[in-house]
Amino acid sequence: KVWNLDTGKEEHKLVGHTSFINAVTVTSDSKCIVSGSEDKTIKVWNLETGKEERTLEGHSSSVNAVAVTPDSNHVVSGSFDSTIKVWNLNTGKEERTLLGHAGSVNAVSVTSESKHIVSGSEDKTIKVWNLNTGKEERTLVGHTSSIYTVVVTS
Repeated sequence: KVWNLDTGKEEHKLVGHTSFINAVTVTSDSKCIVSGSEDKTIKVWNLETGKEERTLEGHSSSVNAVAVTPDSNHVVSGSFDSTIKVWNLNTGKEERTLLGHAGSVNAVSVTSESKHIVSGSEDKTIKVWNLNTGKEERTLVGHTSSIYTVVVTS
């Protein structure tokens, strides 16, 4: 559901996923909502109308995390299938799959200049990826349990 915080009223009910929704984000231009679900899909919704614009399909398991680049051109998703996918938000096409985590990808974030993806996993690592090439640039180790969220600053 989309709520108006000023009035406390429901603006839209977004109906389309067939299972639990695990992650939601809004594009920086506030035009779209992006949601990831246990139904293995990502849905892109028009924030003004509440209508579904497209469904992104390609993960083989639950989508646990979604992020949108600051320029609102790409969606990044992390999944229980241990992959990260980069999608073109305008076309809905999958651009690349990032492989490297040994467990569920629970968190994804994109740096402010849209150059890097940061991911956190059940494998207890944080990885830094080049958004344009999909190459893993760094693995941060030292956590003693699964990572469920990551935040990046400028």
